[in-house]
Amino acid sequence: MARYAIIGMGKIGTAIAKSLIKSGVDPSEVVGSVKRVESIERVRREVPGVLVTNNNEAIVRDADVIILSVKPYQVSDVLPPLRDVIRPDQLLISVVAGVSTRALESMVNARVVRAMPNIGITIERGVTAVAPGSRSTNEDVKAACGIFSTMGRCLVVEERYMDAITAITGSGPAFIAMIAEALWESGLLLGIPTDVAWELSLGALETSVELLRFKRPWDIIEEVTTPGGVTIRGLKVAETKGLRGLIMEMIEETSRRGQEISREINRRLGITD
Repeated sequence: MARYAIIGMGKIGTAIAKSLIKSGVDPSEVVGSVKRVESIERVRREVPGVLVTNNNEAIVRDADVIILSVKPYQVSDVLPPLRDVIRPDQLLISVVAGVSTRALESMVNARVVRAMPNIGITIERGVTAVAPGSRSTNEDVKAACGIFSTMGRCLVVEERYMDAITAITGSGPAFIAMIAEALWESGLLLGIPTDVAWELSLGALETSVELLRFKRPWDIIEEVTTPGGVTIRGLKVAETKGLRGLIMEMIEETSRRGQEISREINRRLGITD
């Protein structure tokens, strides 16, 4: 059985640990680290049986798979001290936004796979994109997808798409939550009781997602919209105010920030394009 070390036991790191254990991995085969000592007890409560420490070197030494789950700006502080500890026969899976496999491979000797899950993995409904590094094998990619498949769906992609994917799947739940909130608040504006407005808003989102599994967006719009009816009035406002363009701009700007982070980290490491 593989031994797993998770550097950064925040929400995503903790969710990964829970899913590994639920999939059959013995808790004693999972170790994790946190930045602050006061976080150790929290992780111990959330994932009983998992060894937690603030010593990264101690947890990675005997691991087969190392999962890097820290903030982007922390990577250049966390990995270089482990350069002589992490070995070429170990697999490093990074779930850090904006940090390329090239940057990661410049800091450690491990085989590297980059992954971008979203917050849905905390409820086993996530969508994760996985991209291989220059030293990783097909088996490494399968191993990474095997881990994230226990938390939802996994797609193998080319790394050049990862910043865009981060904007859509990583940040997407925040944007959808904003839409849900707006639907709910619209119900309140129109006088619908709070709890009823929320159930109706959530129901509209759930229904739409299920329909979109086997219908294209324009087909649903056509079915709902009748000549001279109520829906066409709302659609006219959406088009007049540029709703589609606004959403596309949100995704584009989010992706651009991922690219900026990548360039900032590369500059710190002396990597040139």
